Amino acid sequence: MSVPARKREWAVSVAVFLALIGLWEILSLVYTAEAQPGEPMIAGWGTLFTRTLLSLSDYWQGGLGVRSVADGAPRSYLAAILSLGSHSGATFVRLIGGLALGGVLGLALGLGVSWSRWSRRLVELPTQFLRALPLLAMVPLFQLWFGTYFFGQVLFVAYGVGVIVFAGVVNAVRNVPQIYLDNARALGASRAQLYRTVILPAILPAMRSVAFLSLGAGWGAVLAAEYLGAQSGLGYIIVYAQQFGLLDRMFLVALLFILYTSVSYWAIERLFARLLAWSPAEAAR
Repeated sequence: MSVPARKREWAVSVAVFLALIGLWEILSLVYTAEAQPGEPMIAGWGTLFTRTLLSLSDYWQGGLGVRSVADGAPRSYLAAILSLGSHSGATFVRLIGGLALGGVLGLALGLGVSWSRWSRRLVELPTQFLRALPLLAMVPLFQLWFGTYFFGQVLFVAYGVGVIVFAGVVNAVRNVPQIYLDNARALGASRAQLYRTVILPAILPAMRSVAFLSLGAGWGAVLAAEYLGAQSGLGYIIVYAQQFGLLDRMFLVALLFILYTSVSYWAIERLFARLLAWSPAEAAR
């Protein structure tokens, strides 16, 4: 794509983004209903980044020389920023742990399906069964099995990510051209060499889409995992705000999720751009 075309696309995207911001502000002025006294159903941007942001200092547990509101300290923007940083960090830890565990298990099981007939018989049917289970339906089960423990929350994210990676890897391996495998075998490649030098590089372009799908599922799963009774994380703030009808706080945290998700998608895109620099399709992008 030429540079002028990219600039035009970027300009259109920015214009749409600004239009959505303006539309939200208009809705906040027109629709003045309140969830409860003093809590608007649609909070304007001025309210969100002043009063709402300040109110998030309620979730700061104290430390770093800044006392918590629960200890009698007044609300402050510093405490609010520290609160968001602390709870964002807790969510990131659960997300990264789940992505890593689910990604490794999904990749291993997906490759295991094509390793041999016996591995396929052992792996494919149970994993396809787990894949068919609705993710949100597993929330109460994980809560009963693991309670509010950190391991259960990470495992829930890993489950949501792992089934997607498994399905993507199985499909990608099946789409590897047979001539690649036949040529490698004719040159004397062992099974391990076949996977390392042919199959893994061949499925890498397809894994870009799998990575994006897994990342999206991971963000949704980590929010659901924090509904399991976590005492920290952005999901914890949303649960607490929901109980008291604090819609402005819920929306502000949702904006953070959008920001973090967008940044993580950008990072994955740049990573695959480097990994696939050898691909003609990538060079044409």
